[in-house]
Amino acid sequence: MPALPVCRGLVLWTGGLWHYLEKCIVMEKAIIDFIENHMMNHIILIALCVAATIGAMAVDLVSGVQKAKQRGEARTSTGYKKTATKAKKYFTPFLTLCFIDILCCVVIPIPVFSMLWTAYCIFCEFVSVREKSWQKEELRKAEKTMRVIIDNKDEIAKMAAELLFQRENENNTVKKEEK
Repeated sequence: MPALPVCRGLVLWTGGLWHYLEKCIVMEKAIIDFIENHMMNHIILIALCVAATIGAMAVDLVSGVQKAKQRGEARTSTGYKKTATKAKKYFTPFLTLCFIDILCCVVIPIPVFSMLWTAYCIFCEFVSVREKSWQKEELRKAEKTMRVIIDNKDEIAKMAAELLFQRENENNTVKKEEK
């Protein structure tokens, strides 16, 4: 007789196990459906954002090299390192925003934060390409002018002093003639 309750317990236990396994299969299907429908869309859009940012940085790099050639400037590793530094500044926050978007993919249908950051980065690169074409030349001219002024500061100070003394002498001469 003691064997019968053990068998019943085993039957009850295996029945509960089957019920548990059925729930796991349903949950697995729900997880796979979630990954296929929501996360994959997010991952694809995030990959497009990465590609767009890298593309904009490449356009800026090529544009910068061409402008440097036109101005006759040397293209050194320092200039190229600026692109790497810029990539670090762009992709560190981007990675954080990607994680936030992946966490929010249950609620938000698209990776909004990553897309907004990408739009900002592309706008910055666009401005960088546009401003370098004419503003950099003006900055170089101003830099050269300041360098000439600094190199010749003693002569400029002497000329300014002579002009001041000459003006003062003229004012004194005019005052004497009026009296």
